Amino acid sequence: MVYFILLACLAASPELCREERSPIENSLSCIMQGELIAAKWLEEHPKWMLRGWQCRSGAPEKST
Repeated sequence: MVYFILLACLAASPELCREERSPIENSLSCIMQGELIAAKWLEEHPKWMLRGWQCRSGAPEKST
């Protein structure tokens, strides 16, 4: 399984960040669609700014 991972921070409080993870078909799809997925997410969440994104394969990490 491949995951698209977006790191976004609040525009008003840049120290407050969160990761958004979503499964995607494969690595190539993730790489090719990553910018579009990030742009759509930012359009839907105007109070957030993009810190970065990546594609990662394997099981999702557990949050602590």
